[in-house]
Amino acid sequence: MPDPVRESYLFLPPYAPAVVYLAFFVAGIIMLFGLYRHLRRYGIGVTDFLRLSSKDLTTKIGRFSKYALGQRKVLEGGSGGVMHGALFFGFLFLFAYTTLIFIQTDILALFGGGVFIQGDFYLALEFLGDSLGLLFIVGLAIAIYRRYLQRLDKLRTGWDDYLVLGMLVWIGASGFVIEALRFVAIPSQWAVFSPVGDSLGAVLGGTALAVGPAQLVYQGFWWAHMFSVMVLIAVTPYTKLVHVFTSASNIALAPEKPRGRLSTPFSLKEMLASGQVETPPNTRKAGDFSPLRLLALDACTNCGRCEEVCPAFAAGRDLSPRNVIQDLGKEMSTGGEQDVFSTGVIRENELWSCTTCNACVEACPVFINQVDYIVDFRRTLVAENRLDPMKRTFLENIGRANNPFGLPQRERQSWLIEAGVPTLKENPHPEYLYWVGCQGSYDPRSRRLTQSVVKILDAAKVNYAILGNEEVCTGEPVRRMGEEARFQELALRNVDNIRASGARKVVTHCPHCFNTFLNEYPEFGADFQVIHHSQLISELVSQGRLKVGKGEGKVTFHDPCNLGRVNGIYDAPREAIGAAKGFELVEMPRSREKSFCCGGGGANVWYQVPEQKKISTLRVEEAAQTGAKTIAVACPFCITMLEDAAKGVEGALEVRDIAEVIAEKLLP
Repeated sequence: MPDPVRESYLFLPPYAPAVVYLAFFVAGIIMLFGLYRHLRRYGIGVTDFLRLSSKDLTTKIGRFSKYALGQRKVLEGGSGGVMHGALFFGFLFLFAYTTLIFIQTDILALFGGGVFIQGDFYLALEFLGDSLGLLFIVGLAIAIYRRYLQRLDKLRTGWDDYLVLGMLVWIGASGFVIEALRFVAIPSQWAVFSPVGDSLGAVLGGTALAVGPAQLVYQGFWWAHMFSVMVLIAVTPYTKLVHVFTSASNIALAPEKPRGRLSTPFSLKEMLASGQVETPPNTRKAGDFSPLRLLALDACTNCGRCEEVCPAFAAGRDLSPRNVIQDLGKEMSTGGEQDVFSTGVIRENELWSCTTCNACVEACPVFINQVDYIVDFRRTLVAENRLDPMKRTFLENIGRANNPFGLPQRERQSWLIEAGVPTLKENPHPEYLYWVGCQGSYDPRSRRLTQSVVKILDAAKVNYAILGNEEVCTGEPVRRMGEEARFQELALRNVDNIRASGARKVVTHCPHCFNTFLNEYPEFGADFQVIHHSQLISELVSQGRLKVGKGEGKVTFHDPCNLGRVNGIYDAPREAIGAAKGFELVEMPRSREKSFCCGGGGANVWYQVPEQKKISTLRVEEAAQTGAKTIAVACPFCITMLEDAAKGVEGALEVRDIAEVIAEKLLP
C-alpha cells in the first residue's frame, strides 16, 4: 500500500505553474507598492524601517510573538475576540500549509526535487488543515453575523468590508470544494483525514458527478480560487487588510515606556543650560507626529474597544478615542498638512473631555497610545492660551502659589505641625518621607485622609517626616492639562528637595503623585523608592506592626486608574481592607485593570466639561448595585468625585479611603 503524499497541480495543464508564478509576481509588486506608499506617509524609508525593526530585536520579537502571533489582547474581546482568533489562527495555519506545499513543489524542484509532505506528517497536516479551515469559516460566519445581522453600533462598515469578507468567504469555501472534487475525481482511502472535504465529496458524489466532469469542474474552481488569492494579495494594502502589516508592525515597534509616563517633548533643564528659550513647535497637523506615531494611526483596526471602555464617551462627552485616531489617520492619508483645529478634525472639547485614565490604552489590542495624541494637542491649546477661566485660574494658582487652590504655602504644614506631625527639621533622618500632596494639605475632606495616614504611621511606629512648606505640587495635573514647562520646573524643584532631605523612600496616599514620582520623575533625576500608602499599610499589617479590629458589612473597592490600570497595584489595597476581618469585599463588574474612572483624572477635577451624565455618577451607580454600603478608595481625587456623586444616588453610600477604614479599626 503506497504512503499518502501531497500532490500538486492535479488535472492542470503543464503551463499552470508558470501562470501561477506570473500572477504571484504581479500581485506581489502591486502589494509591495501599496505598502511602500504607507511607509512614505509615515516618513519612513525601507532602510529606516529595517533599522527600527532590528533595534532591541529581542524585545520586539517577544512582543510580536505574544500579541501579534499569539493574539493575547485580541482574544479578550468576547465574541469579537473569538471571531478574530478563529480567522487569524485558521488563516495562519492555511498560509503555513500552503507555504510548505510551495517549498516542496516549487523550491525543492529547483534542486532536483524531494517530497517531505507524506505519510503521517501529510495526514496530520490534512486533518489540521480541514479543522482550522473550518475554524476560519466559523470566524467568517461570526463576522458576518456581527456586522450585517446583529449590526453592532461599534462596527462601521465600508465598501472594503464587503469586498474583503466576500473574498475571504469565497476563498475559504472554494478551498473545501476543490478538496471535495479531488476526492470525487480520485477516490482516496485517506480522505477520512480530511473530514470536511470528505463529507462534501460524498455529497457531490451523490449527485452522480462523474470522474471526467469532476476533473473539469476541479480545474475551474482551482483557477478561480488561485486568482482570487492573488487578487486578495494585491489589494491588501488598499483595504482594511493592511492591518495585517500595520497592526503587527505597531505591536512590535511601539515605543517602550511606562504607561503612566507621558511623552517629553523637550528638556527644560537642557534649554536653560544652553540659553535656549523657545520650546518646539506646537502640534497642529497630523504630519507633526513622529514616524512611529503615524504608523500607530494606520495600525488602528477600528474595532471600537477603546470607545467601549472610555468613561468620557460613556458619559456623553464629546470624545471617542477611536474617532481621534481614525480622524487623524484619515487626515494623514491625505497628506497630513492641514491644521486639524481649523478643519474640525480635532475639537477643543474633545481634547478636554479626556480623563487620561488609560482605559483606551489598556483595551487597544495593537498598542496605540491614544492619550499621548490628546495631551500633545492640549499642549498646543495651552501654548496658545486657548483656555476657559477655570483652566486659566488653575494654571495661575500653580504658578503663583505652587498649588491648584491658590492658597498660601504656609498652610501646607501649619495644621500638620499643630497635629504633631514631624518635619525634617524635627526628624532629619527619616526612613520615609511622607508626601502629603496638595489635595491632602489643603482640601478639608482630604485632610481627614491625611490624618488617618498619620494615625497609622504613628501606631506602627514608622520613622517618617514631611517636607512641609518645601513641598510643592508634583505637577501631575499641570502636565496632563498640557503645561509641560511648568511641570518640568516643579519636577526639578521637587527632585532637588527630596534629594536634599536624604530620604530614600517616599510614601504617598495619592496615586497621581505616586505615578508621577515612579514613572515620570526618573527622567528628571529622581532615584528614590516610591510607595503607595496601600502598599505600606498591607506591609505593616503583615509584619504585625498594626493590629486591626473587626469590620462589618459589605465593602466594594474602586481601583484608582493611576494605581491599578497604570501601575498594576491591585492586591495591596484589597489586603489592607482585609486586615479588618469581617468586611465582605464585593467586586464591581468593572474592577482591577478594567476599572471605570471616577472622572477626576487628566486635571478634570479642576474644570468642567459638557456631559450628559457625570462619570462619577456612573461609577457610584455601579457600586450601589453590588449591595455595598461603603465604597473604599485609595485616592483623594476619587473621594472628591465619588462622594459628590453619591449625594445624588439612592442608598446610603459612604465613600472612604482605605486609610480611614483601617485607622478607625486600629487596636492598641
